[in-house]
Amino acid sequence: MISRRMLLLLDVMCAAGVLFSAVLIGGLLAGTRLLPTAVAIIVTMVLVLPGFTAGVITNRRTVRGRQPQSGWVRSVWSPPELPRWGIVVTGLVFLAFWAAGMSAFTGLSQDDLPPGDTAAQERQVSHQQRFGLGVLGGIGTGGTALAAGALVRNRRSVRTGERQMAAR
Repeated sequence: MISRRMLLLLDVMCAAGVLFSAVLIGGLLAGTRLLPTAVAIIVTMVLVLPGFTAGVITNRRTVRGRQPQSGWVRSVWSPPELPRWGIVVTGLVFLAFWAAGMSAFTGLSQDDLPPGDTAAQERQVSHQQRFGLGVLGGIGTGGTALAAGALVRNRRSVRTGERQMAAR
């Protein structure tokens, strides 16, 4: 089990990866490539993927009550327990990254690159970087929401346990 502090750290890293990706995509849309593609993608992956993995792992719940039909299923994945505004913001940010990544496809074409045209090759690299950052930003958005939902659920269960102990 992941401790609350570690989960919080991974959630903050994931949120930092989302912000980092958003800044880089904003720079690309403004016409400035702030970092080389390899550096941008690797740094974003290092920030985003641990938090996403922790969010997925911590949102598994043990099946209680009636057992599932399949005997080997002992836990199920659950959606994050966030307030409605949190889910809406997550959806809108995810949609923005999806749009940024998918709009990069309009410039991804190897066929019409004239040899020696460095401006066209630079645009191609910018589109590739925007696509990769859009995908990682979307993954980071989901990971941030999942980890935050696990933290909220953990805090609620701690409060409920404290109330039960005080009632005894």
